[in-house]
Amino acid sequence: MSPRDEAPDAPYKPSPSWRVIAATAAALSVLAMTACGARPYDPARGGTLAAKDVTMRTVAIADASSLPKVVAAARTLGLATLGSDTDPTAVSSPSSFAVALAMLAEGAKGKTLSDLDSALGASGEDRRDAFAAILSAMRKYDGDPALAGKDSLPDSALIHQADRVVIDTGFAVNDSYLNALADGFGANMQQAELSDASGKKILDSWVKKNTGGLIKQSAIEANDSLRVVLQSAIVFAAKWAVPFLERDTTDRTFTLLDGSKVTVPMMGWNDESAAYADLTGGWVALRLPYSEGAYADLLLPPKGTDPATATADLLAQAADKLAAATPGPTKVALPILDFTGTVDLSSPQTLQALGLGSALCDAPDADLSGIAGSPGDLCVQQVAQQVALHVSEDGTKAAAVTELGMDAAGAAVDPVRTIEFDRPYLLTINQADTGWPLFYAAVRNPAV
Repeated sequence: MSPRDEAPDAPYKPSPSWRVIAATAAALSVLAMTACGARPYDPARGGTLAAKDVTMRTVAIADASSLPKVVAAARTLGLATLGSDTDPTAVSSPSSFAVALAMLAEGAKGKTLSDLDSALGASGEDRRDAFAAILSAMRKYDGDPALAGKDSLPDSALIHQADRVVIDTGFAVNDSYLNALADGFGANMQQAELSDASGKKILDSWVKKNTGGLIKQSAIEANDSLRVVLQSAIVFAAKWAVPFLERDTTDRTFTLLDGSKVTVPMMGWNDESAAYADLTGGWVALRLPYSEGAYADLLLPPKGTDPATATADLLAQAADKLAAATPGPTKVALPILDFTGTVDLSSPQTLQALGLGSALCDAPDADLSGIAGSPGDLCVQQVAQQVALHVSEDGTKAAAVTELGMDAAGAAVDPVRTIEFDRPYLLTINQADTGWPLFYAAVRNPAV
C-alpha cells in the first residue's frame, strides 16, 4: 500500500521517495511551541488548516538584539546569489532568500540547524525576534499586491509579504512545525493534491496574486513525490521621493566590463539633493530615497570591476556613510531597468559556499526531522528564486519568490556633483526602518 492509499486519518512516516518543497519570505515568531506528534489529513477540516491558538508574535525593532547580525547575514546571502549569476543583469532578493532559510530552520535539527543559524546570523529566539521585527516593520507598508501590477505606481509605498504552507492531501507534518510557522511567520496552511495539475494550479494562483502578477507562476512542478510546499512572496512598489522627468531620459553610452559599449535609455536627475559617499577600493555610493518606507543605495565600482564582487562589509560601510552624509545637489544619470528571470541557487557550490551543505541531499547529516519523519528522511534538493525588477522615472516595482526543494536523503562636496551610472553598478533596495535588504541588482548590461 502506498502512502496515498493509506486511511486518511492515519499518520505515516515519509518514505525515501517523498519530497518536500519550500518557497520563501516572511518573518518570525515569539513563543516556542512544544506540541508533539504529526498532523494527518482530516477531511472534516476542509481545504484549510489553522494552527490552533497560535498568533504571530510582534517584536519592536528596539527589542530585537540580533537584528544587526541578521541584516548583515542577509547582505551576505544576497551578494552570494548575485555572484552565482553571470547574466547581463543579476537580480536577487536577499529578504526572500533569508526568510526562506529562516522558515526552513524551524524544521531543522543537528548540524543542519547549526549551519542555518550561522547563515542567518542568529539562533533560537534571537533569530525569531529579529525576523519578527523585520516583518513588523515591513507590514506598516502592506497593502493589496495587485497595486504593483498596475501601469502606474501606487501613491503610498507598498511592501507586501505573504507566507503559507501547502500540505499534500494525506501527508502528516509535525504540529510543532506548523505552530512555529504560524507563530513566527503568520503563515496559514492549505491542503491540496500536490501530485497533479490541480495542486500546481493552486501554487501558481497564489504566486501570481501575491506578487501582483509580476511573477506569473510557481517554479514548483506537481509530482507524486511532492508532499509539502512552503510559499513566501515579497512585492515592492514605490515612487521616488523626487521623480526623474521623462523629458530628461535620453539614450546614452554604457560601457560593459570588457570595454565594449552599448546604447541604453538613461534617466536624468538634475541638481536634486542626494546623499553621497566615497567608499574603500575606489567605490562610490549614492542614496535615492523612495516616497516612504525604503531607499535605494547605488554603488558604482571602479571601471572594469564586476559590481557583484561587492562585499557585505562594503554595503555596511555604504549604509553607515550615506545615513550620516548631508545631502547635496547632485546630477544623476541612471539606466531604466526591466528585468524578469529565475535565479538557480541549487548548485552545491553556491550552497556549500554559504555553509548550507549539510542540508543537501548528498550530505550524510541532513536533518529536517522537525518538519516530518526522522533525520535523513528529507533534504534540500532544489533552490530557485524568481525575481522581477522594473526601475523607471516614477519609481520601482519589484517582486520575488524563493523556493527550496527538499528530497529524501539525499570630504569636500562639490557645488553640484555629477554621477553617471554608465558602467556596471550595484543597485540595492532596502527597508528604511531596519536597513533590511529587499532586492539587489548587479547591472552589468542594462541593454539585455
